[in-house]
Amino acid sequence: MRKIIIFVSIILISLFTILIFNSNNNIDAKDKKNKDNNIKIEKNITKEKEVEKIKVDIKGMVINPGVYEIEKSSRVIDIINLAGGLIEGADTDSINLSKIVSDEDVIIIYSNDDYNKIKEVYDKKIDYCHSDDNDSCVEDVVSINNKDDNANNGNSIININEASIDELTTLPSIGEAKAKKIIEYRQINGEFNSIEEIKNISGIGDNIFEKIKDYIKV
Repeated sequence: MRKIIIFVSIILISLFTILIFNSNNNIDAKDKKNKDNNIKIEKNITKEKEVEKIKVDIKGMVINPGVYEIEKSSRVIDIINLAGGLIEGADTDSINLSKIVSDEDVIIIYSNDDYNKIKEVYDKKIDYCHSDDNDSCVEDVVSINNKDDNANNGNSIININEASIDELTTLPSIGEAKAKKIIEYRQINGEFNSIEEIKNISGIGDNIFEKIKDYIKV
């Protein structure tokens, strides 16, 4: 009888040991799985944060102009602050500080004098410029003083099907970038059938067309 009791006890102890061992293994497996899931989640969060970063170029009347990396959906004021803030004499009336910026944007902060010159020539309010605009705002600032002197004042009518870049840039509001696009349009699509067709070119809308329509022909 005593031998039977000892035998049964050994079996029970063995079963109990096996149960504890399996239980520990299950816990370890769950912990490992949870850790792996947490690592994956952390990696995904880190990756998402990296994707959300954009780069924006800021020029003009700021203390430290340059290219800055900033979180997506940041605003113009955030870029200005990163650049050290505005320099005294910077124009703020023409800046929408709350505007959300996009990757590869170029923000130009004008001085009051430069903005007044641009406003006088183009008779419109400058907000801020994207890098994919046809003419850089920098070009406007640099050439603003001699743009009118070189402009076609009606002395001749330019044939937009034949004009060179130099000839096209004498037109009001047409810089070198727009002139190149006019020529590229001709090369791809053939001759313009009407002067209104020039509005098919990106960056030449109704406002610019009104300024040049009296100076062009086909």
